[in-house]
Amino acid sequence: MKSFFIVGLLLFLCLGVNAGNQKVLIKDGKSDYRIVIPVKADSSEQRAASLLQHYLFKISGCTLPIVSDQGKESRKEIIIGKTNRRIKTNAPISSMEPDEFLITTQGTRLFILGGAQKGTIYGVVSFLEKYESCRKYSPTMEIVPLQSTVLLPYVYLKDKPVCSFREINGDFITNKDYKDWMRLNDVDEVFARGYFVHTFERIIPRATYFNEHPEYFALINGKRVHNQLCLSNPEVLRVAIERLTEEMKKQPDKKIWSVSQNDNPSYCQCPECSKVIAEEGSPSGPIIRFVNQIAAHFPDKIISTLAYQYSRQAPKITKPASNVQIMLCTIELNRSKPIATDPASQSFVKDITDWGKISKHIFLWDYTVNFSHHVSPFPNLNTLQPNIQFFTHNKALENFQQTNTSPGHEFSELKSFLIAHLLWNPQVNTDSLTNEFLQDYYGAAAPWINRYINRLQQEVAVHNEGLDIYESPVSHNKGYLSASNIDIYKDLFQHALEVVQNDSAAYQRVLVAQLPLQYAIMEIGKNEMFDSRGWYNETDGVYTIRPEMENILKSFLATCQTNGVKSVNESGFSPAAYCQATQRSLDVQVVGNLAFRKPVTTNPSPSPRFSEGNPATLTNGVQGANDFKVHWLGWEACDFDLNLDLQKRCTPHEIKISALYDPKSWILLPHRVSCMTSVDGKKYKDAGTLEIADDQQKEDVTHTFVFSRIPGDVRYIRFHVEGTHQLPAWHASEGGKSWVFLDEIVVR
Repeated sequence: MKSFFIVGLLLFLCLGVNAGNQKVLIKDGKSDYRIVIPVKADSSEQRAASLLQHYLFKISGCTLPIVSDQGKESRKEIIIGKTNRRIKTNAPISSMEPDEFLITTQGTRLFILGGAQKGTIYGVVSFLEKYESCRKYSPTMEIVPLQSTVLLPYVYLKDKPVCSFREINGDFITNKDYKDWMRLNDVDEVFARGYFVHTFERIIPRATYFNEHPEYFALINGKRVHNQLCLSNPEVLRVAIERLTEEMKKQPDKKIWSVSQNDNPSYCQCPECSKVIAEEGSPSGPIIRFVNQIAAHFPDKIISTLAYQYSRQAPKITKPASNVQIMLCTIELNRSKPIATDPASQSFVKDITDWGKISKHIFLWDYTVNFSHHVSPFPNLNTLQPNIQFFTHNKALENFQQTNTSPGHEFSELKSFLIAHLLWNPQVNTDSLTNEFLQDYYGAAAPWINRYINRLQQEVAVHNEGLDIYESPVSHNKGYLSASNIDIYKDLFQHALEVVQNDSAAYQRVLVAQLPLQYAIMEIGKNEMFDSRGWYNETDGVYTIRPEMENILKSFLATCQTNGVKSVNESGFSPAAYCQATQRSLDVQVVGNLAFRKPVTTNPSPSPRFSEGNPATLTNGVQGANDFKVHWLGWEACDFDLNLDLQKRCTPHEIKISALYDPKSWILLPHRVSCMTSVDGKKYKDAGTLEIADDQQKEDVTHTFVFSRIPGDVRYIRFHVEGTHQLPAWHASEGGKSWVFLDEIVVR
């Protein structure tokens, strides 16, 4: 008992609470205190006062009135913002940085003051957290301790963020309370609408200029294409300045305007641009020279541009102007190890170091989730702190974390909670934060969830695995998602669910935390459909779905529906659509399928990047679902033939082959598929040609080509597939090479 008393006393003192100086703020639902704001309070001061009033009411049931500083002064006031009330401080309030704040008691008064942006709001939030033990862990989950008596301790706290801009991209920041509580920004606060990123097309639209002025656009392989601009053309500079001048008149209050490359890997190769690239040692050279000229024309604005993919390397000669922002992106990097020490990421380490030497305005765009599989294990929590420390050490003090937070995404709430605190203070104790979050969010299940997180990260390290932001969980089926590891993870969740079975809220949160594990089991099961981890049992040629896999699918969908899970990937694929696609995969084409496990040859060969380029994928009995990396074969920008040998003569009534449609991944349906049949493999007869009239399909993820007019007996089947070759005009990357992806051939 004595040790508990000592620990409690030390904690009390460490919080800056002087027991002898405590004042009664609220007692039994009543208070003599009021909240005072300036007579002309700005929006931040009004918001801060409203937040404080709201949460003090939730704590005590007492509503403190909000009054202006024009009223009579009182000894019992909570003073918000720059009022006429006198305060003793070491530095003038006007010198505070935009998000900086000061909380202090002077006599019986409490002052919460802040910088011009949101400092006052963050001061209120910090007061509620530090001195009233309030917590917010998600847009829908917070802890507000109920107290009949609320004490006002001695307070002095001054703080400011390390990062001047802090965004965690996703659904969570659309909740205003959550965004303010996590001290987050969003790009709309500072960037002009429509001018955040990838703006070349917006500034000089191809539809307006390309036909009459192809010289405004990039020269690639001897041909003008509208993927990017020709930045060495002085007319491009003139038109861009004219367009921006008009646009800035519409949004005069906006400070930051993006002048940045389109989202594709092309850049101009004309003689002038190539000369600049050679001089600067990087394709970023023409961009920085161009953007500097834009910035000179608009000295009161900040012109933002990308250092992304081909432009990531800093130029050797030209430095960004003082009002040019460099938006540096980490899209290519491994996510399982800290960037600074990962051998695979050393080119980026050099790039950020080089940019840091020539620019003091680096906006860091980081990627911390699996975009193709949001609801899938992605054990990178241990890299968050060292990476943010690395960014800030290298002068990247504006951070856009593309975490795509949304309900159901892998540890979305925890990841957002940690990143938000790290962007404010990269040195914060993340172990303490994690333990606090897990305990409050998962209740009695916290130790089991913590073991699961630790085990995932340990196994990634043991197997020395990388994490790619577009990978399938199938790629780790022999590593941290091996069968033996999956069994351990399942056992941990079984214990977690057992200990919170009488706590309905915590029980649902554990179910949501389990979704990524279930998702991985199902995806790996699709890849190993007829093996020990697959969906099917096989007995004497009869295939039956394993009941435990069917139960996982039902549980997954039910948990998603109960907890408002909207999507499973970056494309917005809903859980219901995912389950439908999974059912398609489970509709194995075995019984009555004459093509099952029959040999296929291709000319040319498919890309080895997908399903190892193995033609047997086309006749393995398993239909591909929504993920092009599993059970699909891909061909880039070409026509090709498939040849199937049924190994015996037969008389089929139907021949089918399916194609995938995923335009965001540059995958389009083929223009035309022709089918021919033969008995001897020499003379072929026409079985029909099918075309796709509109390749801008909007609903179905897959399309099946069905040939039903079979000319007699068959042993050999040939498909001639005509691809789209190039992305069409409606696509954001028009002119780029398109893909065709095919899966199961079925012959009945």
